[in-house]
Amino acid sequence: MSAAVKAIDERKLLVRMSRGHGPSARLLWDLYAARLVAFARSLLAAQGAQQHAEDVVQIALCKVMQVPTHRIRKVEAVGPWLFTIVRTSALNHMRGERREMKRRVHAVPGTDLGPPSSFELLRRAVEDLPSDEAEVVTLRHAGGLTFDQVSEVLAIPRSTAASRYARAIERLRGSLAEPAEPAMPLKFVEGQRHVR
Repeated sequence: MSAAVKAIDERKLLVRMSRGHGPSARLLWDLYAARLVAFARSLLAAQGAQQHAEDVVQIALCKVMQVPTHRIRKVEAVGPWLFTIVRTSALNHMRGERREMKRRVHAVPGTDLGPPSSFELLRRAVEDLPSDEAEVVTLRHAGGLTFDQVSEVLAIPRSTAASRYARAIERLRGSLAEPAEPAMPLKFVEGQRHVR
């Protein structure tokens, strides 16, 4: 299926969904939910509210259903438009829940479960990025968006999106690099090598 045909089909689904057509809403959910939830989760991570990501996405899609059909028909790229709405919903959620989230106490992940997985290490490293860089990385990888689409979602120039991405990748490389082992003198005992 070509990108143009896919975009037309998604636009038709969006229009039908805005009119309350359940099967169209389910198809759009199947196409975008996982990526939108991952994006919302990354935005909410700074406040430790990742568990609200799916709620934020559902609220955003309910808002889509309230947009008048004549405005829906003007949407050219469904994906970036949905990511923009989810971003706005997540930021609104963070503003509204800020006080409550500050009172929450979070357990330190991975304390009794052994060493964290590679995915967990990567997730934590992305969460530790500055929020503007984490957004770009998440939109590129979890969202599958191009730099042009990322710049549209974040309302920034394409070059800014690309430079934030490059800085984020360098930070990730630095934070995920294997620590160098200190040079330890070796001692041979009975034909075996031992570290002193």
